Order: sequence, then structure tokens, then C-alpha cells
Amino acid sequence: MRLIIEARLADGDNDTVEEGDGVLTVIERPDCCLAELGLTLAEGRSLLAKVQAELISKQVQSWLSGQTHCRSCGAALNHKDSRSTVLRTVYGKVTVKSPRLWSCACQRTARTPQHVVHPLSKDLIRRVTPELEYLQAKWAAHLPYRQATGMLKEMLPLDKGISSSGIRNRILDIGKQLDADIERDIAKLPQAVADVQVHESSHVAAVSVDSAWLRNCDSGRGPGRHVNIVAGRATFTDGPPKLYAYVHREVTSAAARLDQFLSRNGVASDERVTVISDDAGEFAKTVEGSQLARGRILDWFHIAMKFQAARRSVFGSKMIDSMDQESVETEITHAKWLVWHGKGSKAVERIQALDSRLLAREGYEFKTLWWNLNTVSSYLRNNANTLVNYGARHRKGLPISSSIAESAVNQVVSHRMAKKRQMRWTDEGAHCTAQVRVSVLNGEFSSHRVLVLKITDSRYGKCIGPTSAGGRRPTDRTDKTDSAVMP
Repeated sequence: MRLIIEARLADGDNDTVEEGDGVLTVIERPDCCLAELGLTLAEGRSLLAKVQAELISKQVQSWLSGQTHCRSCGAALNHKDSRSTVLRTVYGKVTVKSPRLWSCACQRTARTPQHVVHPLSKDLIRRVTPELEYLQAKWAAHLPYRQATGMLKEMLPLDKGISSSGIRNRILDIGKQLDADIERDIAKLPQAVADVQVHESSHVAAVSVDSAWLRNCDSGRGPGRHVNIVAGRATFTDGPPKLYAYVHREVTSAAARLDQFLSRNGVASDERVTVISDDAGEFAKTVEGSQLARGRILDWFHIAMKFQAARRSVFGSKMIDSMDQESVETEITHAKWLVWHGKGSKAVERIQALDSRLLAREGYEFKTLWWNLNTVSSYLRNNANTLVNYGARHRKGLPISSSIAESAVNQVVSHRMAKKRQMRWTDEGAHCTAQVRVSVLNGEFSSHRVLVLKITDSRYGKCIGPTSAGGRRPTDRTDKTDSAVMP
């Protein structure tokens, strides 16, 4: 059994069919045998590469036939020579002939003498298709660069079309373009208007923010420094949640980033949302500078964990007998439920009274219980303005925990850039990768958006690409585990 696949070109104007360059491929299978069923992966890659090369060559040849005459006077342009142009596509690299022509005599002046016209190079500014850039950036946002390269090469005829360093440059390129798109949105945000009645957003249930730390590979900033990456998630009443992330040092205003994220997801200028986070100082400054954030709520999870640590230290203390352990534990539990019902000041008074009572015992100030009780009281005093009635919010079905932010950190950071992979990052590399990964996880990333980003950046006159002449950035480092070059 033999399957012969040929290429034929049908003219769209008169429906005539022209013979192609002959047979594309011949597939042979033994008769009356199902041992080799269907196409193999190697045969499929080879066939796709040949079809792509045939299609592109015919398209370019047909287009060039209309570029051989002057558009002003219609005279034929003299042929100078031909060169080769390489196009990188999803189905491999394709080399096409690109003729160079002399300019027409009607366009020659004293200031503009005869010159060479290169029509194909002028029209094909980028030699990489948006689909290839989309696939490279998408899978590099999910996998280490070397693994993403290997996966694409295994599924598509891209043996010599891509490399791990090229994918790294691609995701940095697109990440910068996504970041520039966000900055343009920030510049278009409306200014805050005073004396305007605002109300709680009915579209956004809550926004939760958390941060993570990554190992830094920039030795110029000193050893032991880490990259601080912030990730957040917004839950909606009528749709799936959305993510956003950024590296703290790579943005000019964290509050503007939050406003852009909320505005892009349907929050109007007269609406406000609630932000849930821990007691990190950068989150408080972000909410205070935001125009669309109503206020910040202290995460209940961190409060409960501090009370849990204090309760556990009661049983580990040898200075408290079994009779007193139950009473001390009861006092801590009662203080916890006071916080749950929004009575933070009374909870602090109760903890301080318990601490004063235990101070009468010798050696109490050197015990773990003393440390944990003082930690709880200090934590509640420092965040008194962000304590709310958690029980009432819970009964209304409103979120009280930053667990949605913890899962956002896992999705954006841990699954791709976690310390378990022993990766080392620069601020710029982690920021660009986070922008692409968030866009992919939100379902907003596509080959069409990649094309729009390229067109938009070309209009704004931005040139984004490798910063050194050799194509490698000065911050390149090697991954210890999979030998991938990390940003």
C-alpha cells in the first residue's frame, strides 16, 4: 500500500489548477497489516514541513509577480540580483528567494538617485510568525526553557528553528510588550474626583494579595539578595477569577498596577473593592495610594495561626501544671473569638491580662509562651485599623482569608519559578515571565494578541530585544538542575 501526496495550486480568479513541484511525500505500508496504523510522528512533522514550504513559496511567488512594475508609471523594474530570506514558522524554517530591483527612472531626482528596491524585505518586517512566538512564550511560561524547547521540537518540525536561548529572548520580548501595554492603560486611567459618592463594587467580590521571594542571580546587588514578586487574585460574582503579578522593583507604582488591574476587569471609577492581605508594609501603601481600593482587611488565616502557636506553647511549658493549662488555653481561645467578632481591642486587653498574671511565675519571660503571647498582642495592636467582624463577613459569604492569594502565588510563582527548581532570576526576567504567565493563566494570551502587541509597540517606536551585540544579556545564568539559561 502506497500513499502519494502531491501539491497543486488552484488560482482563485479563474479556478484553474496548476501542477506543483511534484510529489511531496510517499508513505508506504504493508498490505493486509495493521501493525503500522496511520501516520507516525516523524512522518507528520516531515509532511507539515513540506506543505508549509510549498505553500509559502507559492504565496511569495504570486505576491512578487505584482511587485515587478513601478506603481507610478507602470514601467517594468530592472532586476539586480536575488537573495535568500529565511522565515521562521510553526512548521519549520522556510527559505524563499527575495529579488532586488532597481528603482524606476521616473523616481530619480538630483537628491534621490537610482537605488535598490527590496520589496519582500520591506513588507516582511518580522521574519517570525506570530503563532510561533505565541507557542514559544506560552510554553516557556509553563516549563523551563530547555523543556519547552524539547517539547515543541518533538511535536512540530522545528529541529533547527528554535533554541532555548531564543525562547528566553522571546518571553522577555513579549513580557516587556505586555508590561508596556499595562503602562499605557495606567496613563489612560481617569483621575480621582473629589466629593463623588462611591459604593462597593457588585462585580468584584474581593481582591487578595500576597508576595513571594525568589533567589536572585545578579551578583552586582550583593549576595543573598532576593527578588520580591507580588501576586494577587480577584474573585468575581459572575465570572472566573483573574490574576495579576509584578516584581516590586520593576514597577513605578504598585497602587497604579492595582487600579489598572481592577479597571481592566470592570470596576468603575465610582466603585471600590476590598483588599485582603497580611501585615506586609508594601500592601498597606498600595491600598492607601489606590483610587479603586476601599480599604484593607487583615487576613484571618495569619491571625488564627498566631493564636494556634500560642495555644500549642501552653502544653509545652513545664512551669504550668495540668490544672492551669486548661484555663490558660481557654483564655487564649476566648481572645481569638473576640477578634473573630470584631472586638480586637478587648482581645488585646485579655491577652495582656493573661500575660501579667503569668509574669508572677519565675522564668516565664524566658519561655516560648511569653514570646507567642506578646507576638499575638503586638500583631493585633499594629493592625487594629484592619480588623473587621470576620464572623459577619463569613455569614454573608464574603471572603475573610488570603487563601485565594496563596493559590495565586502557587500558580504564578511556585509552579514555574519556585526555589525547589533551584532557579535564579533577575528582577527583569522574573517580571517579564510573570506578565506572560498571568496572561496565559487568565486566558488572555493568543497569537492575535501577540500580533497586536507587535503592531502597537512599532507605532510607539519601541525596540525590544536582546541588549547585547551577541544576543545574550549580561544577566544570563545557568540553571543548576536542568541546565536551562534563566533570566
